[in-house]
Amino acid sequence: MEITKSLVAFFQSTISPLVLISGVGLILLSLTNRLARTIDRSRGMVAEIENPNSNDKENKKRQLKILVKRSYILKNSIVSISFSILCSSLIIPVLLAMNLFQVNLESLGMIFFMLSISGIILSAIFLFIDVSLTLKALEFEVKEHI
Repeated sequence: MEITKSLVAFFQSTISPLVLISGVGLILLSLTNRLARTIDRSRGMVAEIENPNSNDKENKKRQLKILVKRSYILKNSIVSISFSILCSSLIIPVLLAMNLFQVNLESLGMIFFMLSISGIILSAIFLFIDVSLTLKALEFEVKEHI
């Protein structure tokens, strides 16, 4: 009976990290899609620059520099959010040890949780920088038309 209560307590305590992992996984999916789009756009931009009939190569080179910078920023955002997922995942074995073996690992669990939240915050900062650079690249592209 004691093991059943311990197992129920474990399942109840792991709901929060699992929900956190699920939500952060959706953010990771969005970031990887943004990175893929940036890489695809960079390849297209290189093809345009290499085309001898292409106009305004200097503007396209500036846009390409922004795209490359965005790719590295998105990479940093993906690393941060992946670190958050790792830390959230590590909370689960800590909770298991606490519930099954009755050891006090609350501090370790809190450290993993705080690191996880820090990864989310850092990823959001990188995402904000990426969006700002996206708008800057858009200005280069449409400035002649507005």
